[in-house]
Amino acid sequence: MKKTFKVAMIASVLTAPALADTPYVVGTLRNVENPLYLPTAGETYSKVGFGVMFKVTDSNDAQKKLFHDGAEEFPIWRPTLDLGYGITDRWAVHGQIGYTHNRDIERYGFHLGRIGTTYRVINSADGWVWDLYGDFHMGGMEKMKGSLVNKGAGDTFQYDNYSNGRWGYHVGTKFGKVWDRWTTSAFVELLRTWGNHNNEIDISKFEYMGMPVTGAPFNMPDKISVDLKSTTEFDLGANAFYQVNDRWSFGLGLKYIYHAQNGLKKVHTKIESAQGQAVANGLIQQKKDMHDRFSEFAQSFVVAYQATDYMQVAWYFENTLDNGQHLNANTTDFKAETGFRLNVKF
Repeated sequence: MKKTFKVAMIASVLTAPALADTPYVVGTLRNVENPLYLPTAGETYSKVGFGVMFKVTDSNDAQKKLFHDGAEEFPIWRPTLDLGYGITDRWAVHGQIGYTHNRDIERYGFHLGRIGTTYRVINSADGWVWDLYGDFHMGGMEKMKGSLVNKGAGDTFQYDNYSNGRWGYHVGTKFGKVWDRWTTSAFVELLRTWGNHNNEIDISKFEYMGMPVTGAPFNMPDKISVDLKSTTEFDLGANAFYQVNDRWSFGLGLKYIYHAQNGLKKVHTKIESAQGQAVANGLIQQKKDMHDRFSEFAQSFVVAYQATDYMQVAWYFENTLDNGQHLNANTTDFKAETGFRLNVKF
C-alpha cells in the first residue's frame, strides 16, 4: 500500500508541470486559427491563404482626378503565406508575406512583409495569456512605384504597386483568456517606418505650364526618386474564438488601423537644369504633406475544419470600412475580401 502511494505521489509531481501548461480544453490553444496560438518547442506551422477582394472606390478628389471615382474593382487577387517555428514553448519566430494583384488598375505587388518573434510572458493555469512581440516591417523589399500624371483638375499620383518602399519595425502586445471552449483576446501595436528614397516615380507624362517636364527647357529624367518622411502608425483590435469540438471552430475579429500621412522632403534624383530644379522645388512644396492620411475598421469572420491532426482548412470573410483625407488613393465606398487558408503543423 505504501509503495502504491509513493508511486502515485511521484507520478503527480512529474505530471504537474504539463497540466499547468495545458489547463484548457484539448485543441483550443493548439488550433492554428486561435488568436492566441503559439507553436510549441520544435513545432513548425504554415498558413497558405488565397483570397479575392471586391472594391468600390471612394468619390474623393484623388479618384476624381483619375476619373475613377465610384468605380468597381474585381477580382483583386490576394495570396498570403504565414510561417512560424517554436524555439521553446514560450518563444517563437514567425514571418508573413502577402501579394496583391489588381488588374483593373494595373496595380500589383507586395502589400505585406513581416519577420519577427513572440515571447509568451504569462501562460497561467487559470487561462490567462500575455504575449510581447516585435517584427521587422519589410516594406522596403520592393520599391514604391507610381507615376505623376496630369488628369482631371490638376496633377495626381497614380500608384503602380502596394509597397511603401520603407523599412521599419512593429512592436506590440497581445493578451487574452481561455474559458473552456471560448478564447477572447485583444492587442495593440505600433509601426514605425524610416524615410528613404527607395521609390521610382515616372514623370514622363507629367506636364508643367503645358509642356512635358522631360523636354526642353526642363530636361528632367523620365523617372525620379524622392526622399519620403518617416511615419508612425498603429493598430488595435479584439478577437473571440470558439472551439465547437475537436474538428470545428469559428472566430470573430475587430480591428482598427491608423495610416499616417505621407510627405516629401526633397527630390533625391539630381536635376541638371535650373528650370527642372525649379519644377522639383515646386513639387516638394506641393507634396510635403500629401493629405492622404486614413483609417480602417475591419470586421472578420472565420470557420475552420480540422481535417487531420496536422492539417486544417479555414474559410474567412472580411469587410472593411474606412475614412481618409481627400487625396488618399486607398479609401473606398465598399471593400470586402473572402478566401481560404490551408494550415499545416509539422
